Amino acid sequence: MRKLPVFRSVSEVFSGVTRHYFELIGVAAFPLLAMLVVTVVGGAVLWQSGLADWYMEMLRQPVGSTAQTAPPVSGGSGLLIVLLAIVVMLLFAACAVRWHRFVLLGERPGAGGAPLVTWRGEDGRYVITILKLSLVMIFAMIPVVAGSVIADYLTNGGGGSGPGALGGLLFIGVFFLLMLLFVRISIALPDAALGGRGSVRVTFERTEGNSWRLLGYNILVQLALMVVSLIYGLLATLILGSVFADSTNGAAMLTSALLNIPIYLYSSMIGVTMLSVAYREIVGLPDGEGPTGAEPASAL
Repeated sequence: MRKLPVFRSVSEVFSGVTRHYFELIGVAAFPLLAMLVVTVVGGAVLWQSGLADWYMEMLRQPVGSTAQTAPPVSGGSGLLIVLLAIVVMLLFAACAVRWHRFVLLGERPGAGGAPLVTWRGEDGRYVITILKLSLVMIFAMIPVVAGSVIADYLTNGGGGSGPGALGGLLFIGVFFLLMLLFVRISIALPDAALGGRGSVRVTFERTEGNSWRLLGYNILVQLALMVVSLIYGLLATLILGSVFADSTNGAAMLTSALLNIPIYLYSSMIGVTMLSVAYREIVGLPDGEGPTGAEPASAL
C-alpha cells in the first residue's frame, strides 16, 4: 500500500506550477484560446442584454441600498448563455487533460506523436468521469439530508424548528465522511486523462489507506492557494486604484477581468496538478509510461 507524502507533495504542487506556469499554458493553448473566444462571445451577449449595465450600476450603489431588479433576458440570449457555459466547461476539461498528461508524462501537444488538437478522446472520458463523480456525490448526500430529518424528529418531534445540536453534529460528521470519500474518488480524473476508465470503484480501492492523508493534502493546498489568491487580489486592487479613479467604469472592469485571468489559470493548474501528484504517488504511472520532456513530468 503506497502512502501519499503530504508535505512533500504540497511543496511539489506549488513549486512545479510556479516554475512551469507558461509551459502549462502552452500545452493547453488550443482549448484555452477557444475558451477565451467563447468567453468574449458570452460577455458580448451579456452586454447586449443590459445585464452588464445593471451590474455596474449595482456596484455604484451604497452598501445597504435596496437591490434593483435585474433586466429580463430574452429566451434566445438565455439559451445561448447556457450553451456557452457548457462549451466552456468542456473546453476546461480539455485543458485539464493536457495539464494532467504534461505533469505525469511530460507530454507536449505536437511533440512525440501527441495530437495537436482542441479535443481528443481522453477529453470525453474526462467529462464522463466528472459526471460520474457528481452523481456519486449527489447520491452520497442522501444520508446527510436523511440524518438531518431524523435528528429534527428526535429533537423536537419534527416540529420544523431545526435539528438542534444533535442534528448539527450528525450533519458535520456525515459531511466529513463525504469529504473523505470525495478526495479518494477524485483521483479517477487523472486516471481518465491518461486513457484509463476513470472508474470510481477502482479508484476508491486503489486509494485505500490514504483517506486522511488526501484530506489533509487537499486542505493544505487550498489554504496555501487562498493565501496566494489574497496577496494577488490585494496587489491587483492597488494597481486598479492607482490607475483608475472610478473602479466601476468600463475600462476598470475590463482591466480587473484581465488581471483575474492569471490567478484563475494558476488556481486551475494547482487543482489539476494536485490530483496528478496524488495519483502518481498512490496509484503510480501506467506501465511503460514516463516523462518524455526535458524536466516536468513526474518530477515537477
